[in-house]
Amino acid sequence: MDIRIISGTDRPGSNALRISEYLQKKYRHQGVSANIIDLRNFPVEKVSGGKYGERIPAVDEFVEQAIAADGLVIVCPEYNGGYPGILKLYIDYFPFPESLEKKPVALVGEANGAFGALRAVEQLQQVVGYRNAHIFPERVFIPRVSDNFDDKEGIRDDFQQELLESQIKNFILFVQDFKKRAVLSDN
Repeated sequence: MDIRIISGTDRPGSNALRISEYLQKKYRHQGVSANIIDLRNFPVEKVSGGKYGERIPAVDEFVEQAIAADGLVIVCPEYNGGYPGILKLYIDYFPFPESLEKKPVALVGEANGAFGALRAVEQLQQVVGYRNAHIFPERVFIPRVSDNFDDKEGIRDDFQQELLESQIKNFILFVQDFKKRAVLSDN
């Protein structure tokens, strides 16, 4: 199984990347291949001016990381009441409509505010749902992330950490189920 974790911002030193790295360790501990797609490395300079529909090898290679995955975990910060523009730009370069068609997607929100990127995740959920992704229902929100998250231990609030552990365990099962269904439908 190949799960990709999208660190949903290009901000240097972001909490999204810290959480993505923590999730990567947790998934690997479960025996799952989990690599991070770090949006700091998205080739923005190649798409400047809007080159939608053009073949851009650097962008295609970056996008292919998500397309090839069996499932995606998107770690989404909240910026100005929404999700980061770089994340939208990245998704906008996914081939339409097939790239997220029936792709399992789990969502983790993080913010320094009290609601842990609830608004941003709901907006993102609408976009990936429009693209026909299968959204895993166990969303996780990490509020006051600067005080409530530790790189080694995870979320300091026990209940929220239990929700995250549940999301990890159950998302693996969710992706496995979709892989089995894909094999059965191919036969």
